[in-house]
Amino acid sequence: MAEPVVLRDLLRENHWQKYQTFQREYDKAAASIDSSLVGTAPSRAQLHRWQCGELKGLPHPQHCEVLEAMFPGRKAAEMFVPAQRSPPPSTADLAAAVGDGLDGVAPVPSPWSTPVRREARPAGSLPANTLRGPAEDQAESLARSLQLLGKRLRIGDEEVAELALLAGHLVDLELECTIDIEPDGWSAITYRFELLNLTDAPIKRLLREQWFENTEGVRIEPHSDGDRRVTVQRLHDIGNMTKFACVLSPPIEPGAVGTVSYTSRGGRFLHDHYWQQSTPRNTRHLTLTIRHRGVEMLVGCTAVEDQPDGSQVSAIDDLFCVEDDNGALITLTRDYLQPGQSVTIRWEVARGGS
Repeated sequence: MAEPVVLRDLLRENHWQKYQTFQREYDKAAASIDSSLVGTAPSRAQLHRWQCGELKGLPHPQHCEVLEAMFPGRKAAEMFVPAQRSPPPSTADLAAAVGDGLDGVAPVPSPWSTPVRREARPAGSLPANTLRGPAEDQAESLARSLQLLGKRLRIGDEEVAELALLAGHLVDLELECTIDIEPDGWSAITYRFELLNLTDAPIKRLLREQWFENTEGVRIEPHSDGDRRVTVQRLHDIGNMTKFACVLSPPIEPGAVGTVSYTSRGGRFLHDHYWQQSTPRNTRHLTLTIRHRGVEMLVGCTAVEDQPDGSQVSAIDDLFCVEDDNGALITLTRDYLQPGQSVTIRWEVARGGS
């Protein structure tokens, strides 16, 4: 059975595990060797196989050369041997990290975000036997909830530890946006948020807003499931934008996961075909799906991701476009996004008989 290799750990130690970050660092190293190697990074799927130990032997020599430039002092052969497995974090370790997060202190930067340090304690200054009082009980309760979540959703121990560093925040484990556009341009946009509450208080309301370039008024239809009722409270209607709150009953308790879903109607896609999806919270997985009906073919389709520093990177490797009997189908997936980031899809279509 294939096992994760040392390369995976090296990428995580340097916070290069996001594919676009890996590409950037790969190209930097490649440029220091030979400019012709820039742009020759492995595909996302290929990099995944490398890290999981599914590769027989070593990569192509040019890949090995670049990898050795990325990690000076390491030979490529050393990077493709099985990594030593670390024991899973204990409840006490997770509780310490959660406690720091609730206090606004992050002892180790998270791959998702780097919270502002505030009166940081020296590493190891919070042994398990010093936990006392309601705040510490809350931290331990959240830590146990994270352990159970990891087992239920099959989230690895390392990622559970990374989630603990986001304590004090609401996290989108899954953010799904599905846009269904009719031949005349009118649309229905369905959102589904799978929310993990890592705060110390119940989440009763989720603030949202919806904007359309062309609209005759936005209608919001909440979706309730058997466990939770969702109602919509309109706050402001300003021109093409509406601001509203999803009111949750019962609320999402600390350490719990809850699903919030609703559909927006009233937006129309006429001439400019694009969609920008922002991530208001740390987002583990984002899936953006666009079904454009009544079109003969896709003339073009592009996708970019806005970085926290304001720069943009191509998201074309995570973009899937296809035409079928119903029109055009576009799907974009991205992982581990920070608050304030966004992805933008632009597409051009040709209509039958045009």
